[in-house]
Amino acid sequence: MKAIVIDDFGGPERLHLADRPTPPIADDQVLVAVRVAGVNPIDWRIRNGQLRQFVPYEFPIILGREVSGVVAAVGAAVTGFAPGEAVFGFLQQRHMHWGGYAQFVPVEAAKLAHKPPPLSFEQAAALPVAGHTAWQGLFELADLKPGEVVLITGAAGGVGSIAVQMAHDAGATVIASASVANHDYVRGLGADLVVDYHAPDFAADIAKRFPKVDVIFAAFAGPSLQGCAPLVHAGTRIVLLSPEATEADMRIGGVESRILIARADGAQLEKIAALAVQGRIRPHIAAVLPLEDAARAHQMSATQHTRGKILLRVAAD
Repeated sequence: MKAIVIDDFGGPERLHLADRPTPPIADDQVLVAVRVAGVNPIDWRIRNGQLRQFVPYEFPIILGREVSGVVAAVGAAVTGFAPGEAVFGFLQQRHMHWGGYAQFVPVEAAKLAHKPPPLSFEQAAALPVAGHTAWQGLFELADLKPGEVVLITGAAGGVGSIAVQMAHDAGATVIASASVANHDYVRGLGADLVVDYHAPDFAADIAKRFPKVDVIFAAFAGPSLQGCAPLVHAGTRIVLLSPEATEADMRIGGVESRILIARADGAQLEKIAALAVQGRIRPHIAAVLPLEDAARAHQMSATQHTRGKILLRVAAD
C-alpha cells in the first residue's frame, strides 16, 4: 500500500511517500480502507520528536490519528462492523507505527463509528479528534452547565471551533479568543464575545462584561492561558489541551489546571455525529490536500492560524 512515512524524527521534509505492506489486524480490530485522514498538531509533534518520551514508536512510522473510510476486513471477534460499511474514528494509537496517512489502517472496533450518510468522508474525518476533545473537555472534565460562562482559547482552530459550537448548543455563554482576522468567523460559530488573545489586556476586556468565568477551555499553554488569571475564581474549572505545560500553566489564579488526554470512544462519536447531522455543530474544513502533500499540511498546522481542520485525501470516494 501507499503511505506517508518517517524514518527518523525531524522537520516536514522527513515525510515521504513509500510502499508499505498492508497492516495485519487483531481479533478486535477493523481494517479500514482510508478515504480521508485528519491532520492534528500531535502529528507534527510526534514527527519532530517532541513527544518521543510520551508516545512509544517504531520506525518507519505512519502518522495520522483520525480517518474516515470503508471497512475492508474485520477481526474474528468483531461483530458491529462488516466489509463495505462507511466508518470513521479516532485511532488513538498506544504505539505509533500504523497510522492514518495510508491506504489502509488497523483500528480497534470500539474506537470506530458508522458514518451517517448525510456526512461526507471529509466532514466525518474532521470530527473524531476535535469532537472527542471538545465533548470530553467541556462536559466530562469541566462539567459545563447551561447558563455558565466558558472561555475558549484558540477558538478558530479545529478543536476550538467545535468547542464553541458545542458550548453554545449546550446553553452556555461563550467567550472566545482568536486572532482579529478570525473574529467574525468565531462569532458565526456562536460566540457571545470574541477577544484578541494577542492583546496584553484581553482579560480586562472580558472582565468588563464577565468579571468571572466558570470554565476555561485552553487550547494552548503560555501567555494566552496565564493571562486569564484575573477571571478565575474558586469555582472555575480549567481544562488544558497542551501537555507541554509549565508550573505557571498548571496553577492559574489559585486554581489547578487539568490536562485533557482525549480518549477514543465509538459510541460517543456516534452521538457527536448526530449533532452534526442535526446541524447543531458543523466541522469547518480549512483545506483538503493530496496525501503526498503531507509536509505542506504539517507546515500549515504548525502555524496555528488555520480555520478548522486540515485533511489529507488518501483515496477518492
